[in-house]
Amino acid sequence: MNNNKCMIGALALSVAIVSAILSTVPAQAQEPQAAKVFSGDSVRLLGRFDRREPGRAAFSWPGSAILFRFEGTTAKIRLASSADIRFLVEVDGEPSELWVKAGEADYSLVAGLANAPHRVRLTRLAETFAGVTTLTSDPVTDGKLLTPPTPSSRRLLVIGDSITAGYGVEGTSKDCSYSQATSTPLLAYAGVAARQLNADIHIIAWSGIGVWRSYGEEEPINPTIGERRKLTLGDDFDSAWDSSRFRPDAVVIAIGTNDFWQGSAPGYRAAMSQFVSQVQADYPGRPVYLMVSPMLTGDARAAQKADLEAIASGVVQVADFGKIKPEDGYGCDYHPNTITQKRLAGELVDTLEEDLGW
Repeated sequence: MNNNKCMIGALALSVAIVSAILSTVPAQAQEPQAAKVFSGDSVRLLGRFDRREPGRAAFSWPGSAILFRFEGTTAKIRLASSADIRFLVEVDGEPSELWVKAGEADYSLVAGLANAPHRVRLTRLAETFAGVTTLTSDPVTDGKLLTPPTPSSRRLLVIGDSITAGYGVEGTSKDCSYSQATSTPLLAYAGVAARQLNADIHIIAWSGIGVWRSYGEEEPINPTIGERRKLTLGDDFDSAWDSSRFRPDAVVIAIGTNDFWQGSAPGYRAAMSQFVSQVQADYPGRPVYLMVSPMLTGDARAAQKADLEAIASGVVQVADFGKIKPEDGYGCDYHPNTITQKRLAGELVDTLEEDLGW
């Protein structure tokens, strides 16, 4: 009997000692667990996102972004992709590159931060033809999600081709060809201007596309920008976009480089006039800027500008921000590099500040 009492007493003492030791060990950060589905409650989606399928948000246009805030030290998100897609992650303004691989997986966006509030922006850099990416979970953190960032009161819609998409902008010469690694809309004139103006932007851009015909075509064959700009997913013709979901303060249309790929474009003026009318029908009263291509030269550039001037009237005006200067160099395949794109952005910023009072 006495032996049992001693054993019980020793066991109780051991439990007390272990409890005391454990109580002195600092709490460890919890490993974030992947959310099961995407609800959208804790994020702000910037751009066109297809949410026809519950628990998922698909997107394909360059510059589409997911923004959220959290308090904690780590954050991740689950994405599915039809191909390898280049993204930019910005955490509290600090950028890093992220490649989302084909398939579905959890992606760490940041780790090892101070346990405090943080802001995250995940931006798709690749164009639509690279493939579709889908959000399949809400962001997950070891702390807690905060209310999403507030939308800007300034809104821009920019419709364009490779120049707007930032084709080859990070290339070091005209001799390089297209690759995701050297292309980003964030360094193209529209993306740069939007950041300088603190404006939300929808970028609807597709390399090689035209309003009448696309690059390499004698006559129109492939879908034009007039058809694709109506889509939520740029290559899914069942994904109609509702223009009431984003009401821009101004619209920039930078289309024509590819229509004039042979030096002349007999169907350009009529096609552009119809396109502008359709855009105005969606966004009545909004100023529309028809941008002269910085890649066209000589007679082709003069012809495009004459066509645009014939269309301009009222709130529709021509925006000639200049052309590529050989002394400034080129991006891949003779596209504007960062020097030219920054100069174009400055002209656009000056125009919008003066016209819109921004």
